[in-house]
Amino acid sequence: MSKSLAADDMLINLNATAKHYCTCIFISNLDIDSCDEAYDRIIYGSINNNELVDQVKTIGYEVDLENNIILIDYNEYKISVKFTNETGCYFTK
Repeated sequence: MSKSLAADDMLINLNATAKHYCTCIFISNLDIDSCDEAYDRIIYGSINNNELVDQVKTIGYEVDLENNIILIDYNEYKISVKFTNETGCYFTK
C-alpha cells in the first residue's frame, strides 16, 4: 500500500471516528462506554484492515463536554467535530 493511500485511509478513519463520537455522545446522549461499544461493533464490521482500526483506537479522542467538541490529534491530523443544535455535528478548523 502506498504511503498516500495509507494516509488517506488514516484520515478517513479518524474523521469517521470523530463523527461517530460526536453523534453518539452529543446527539444520542449515550455515555462514553456505550459509544465505545457501538464503535467497536461498527468499525470492526465495516473496515477490513484491523491493524488500522487498532491504530485509530490507540490514538483515542478527547471529549470537551463544555463546548460539545470531539478532538483527535495525531501527527499532522488535527480533527475537531463540534455539535450545535442548529447544525448537528460538523468539522471545524
